[in-house]
Amino acid sequence: MPCNGTPAPADEAVSTSTTHQQKHRAQFIPVRDSRNRRVSGLYTRNQRYYGQLWVEVGTNGKKTARKFPLFTQDNVPVRTLQEAKEAFEIKRHERRESVLPTAGRKPLFNDYCETYFAKAKVQLKRPGTLENERQSISRWREYLGHARIDRINTPMISAFIDKRLAGGKFCKRDLKPVSERTVNLDLLMLRNVLKAAMDDGHLRELPKMKALAEAPAQKRALITPAEFERLLNSAREACSKNGEQLADYLQFLAFSGAREQEALRIKWEDVDLENNRVTIGADGLAKNWESRTVEFNSQLRTLLEEMNNRRAPDCSWLFPSPQRGERNQHAKSFRESLKIARTAAKLPWLGFHDLRHYFCSVCVMAGIDFMTIAAWLGHKDGGILVGKVYGHLLDEHRRAAAERVSFGISILRTGTS
Repeated sequence: MPCNGTPAPADEAVSTSTTHQQKHRAQFIPVRDSRNRRVSGLYTRNQRYYGQLWVEVGTNGKKTARKFPLFTQDNVPVRTLQEAKEAFEIKRHERRESVLPTAGRKPLFNDYCETYFAKAKVQLKRPGTLENERQSISRWREYLGHARIDRINTPMISAFIDKRLAGGKFCKRDLKPVSERTVNLDLLMLRNVLKAAMDDGHLRELPKMKALAEAPAQKRALITPAEFERLLNSAREACSKNGEQLADYLQFLAFSGAREQEALRIKWEDVDLENNRVTIGADGLAKNWESRTVEFNSQLRTLLEEMNNRRAPDCSWLFPSPQRGERNQHAKSFRESLKIARTAAKLPWLGFHDLRHYFCSVCVMAGIDFMTIAAWLGHKDGGILVGKVYGHLLDEHRRAAAERVSFGISILRTGTS
């Protein structure tokens, strides 16, 4: 071992006095090889290898010497001089490629969140997804905003989870207890930010974030045809300003399987009355960023023909905004109107997504194959989810169909003359 106290590798190790180790415990000691020659750029401190490089500080071109801890490709501290040399060469390459961890004090979590949301790849997310992420991260910022990004640890995250599950006073606000699924979504949003921070060199590894076991999803109630008709009548009677348009919108969701926001953005140019089909997501904003085509069933065709006969000639949207004036804009939301209609219809549990489920259940009971239904819904699993959620309906439909089968003859019993 060199006389400077450098921790030598296994093939060079020599014992060192305790006093000598204590003397240099917090100092960076230049590394020397077995011939006592200085190894340029390598240092040790507290039995760890470091590599010193000159890096830029800020944007003014000023440089400073900074020592980086050295790790193997398995992200464990190097143990031998040869490993240190190899890891140091990788650091030199990272400097040339401008991917070294940033020098200086790590940013606060609150400050880094602004950097995260300004990233181009984050801005490419769908507006709804981005808004949900902002809402979730805002709670993390209230709780962890004062902490440095590299000091966030598992106990901090666990404390946040406990408070969210328990509800009550949270960050100077009174919040209701939330489900395990909501907490898991919050964890997913935090992981997105911390992964980006790791890519930017602010931390080496993510703190442990174990997802909670979620309670089995309750079986959704399916609206019946009679209930759906009652909802449409209530929409026309209880919503004086836009009752007819709301009824059109509800029927379109039920007859096409479209999602709430997808339907609002459909234009008449997306409706092909000649070839009996409508394109959903032609604007590129649908889930998975892909459009899909839904062929007309008889009720969808009748609905769209009626809507086309009475549509405003100066509007290109299926569901134009009532407040558009001279502007060509689509309606933003029918949620407040739905609340009024479903209260009048005594269906307080019903939401827009239930009509997508209604579409799917009717298709299953009509005997349409799951792959076709999945294509209409925009699922990428070839019908696995449809079968998992609605397979029981098909079984019931088959049993009911079997009961209606009659061969017109009596059962022949053996042993009778």
